[in-house]
Amino acid sequence: WTIARALQEGLRARGFDLGVTNTMVTPVFLKGELEEATSLTMDLRENYSIFCSIVLYPVIPRGLIVLRIIPTAMHTLEDVQRTLDAYSEVSEKLKSGYYKENKFALAEN
Repeated sequence: WTIARALQEGLRARGFDLGVTNTMVTPVFLKGELEEATSLTMDLRENYSIFCSIVLYPVIPRGLIVLRIIPTAMHTLEDVQRTLDAYSEVSEKLKSGYYKENKFALAEN
């Protein structure tokens, strides 16, 4: 639980809404549309090497995004810090409209 607790406490400290969770599965609630969610998760995967699943409408109300991340015993506190930094960065990009303007934020090779 050390890693999950560090991740969840770190996300909350940075102002992220996790709702109520008492498991390793960590939901992060954001506001945005399907296209933004797609670009954001691709950005996380391709540019930050972080995989998460997304939950969108019609499972949840339109205009909401839930990113689900699951920390494991293989993750380290350094991984948690990288994840916190990445989530802060993509959250700012989402708020600024970056993902509306950029369909897919792929890494340059």
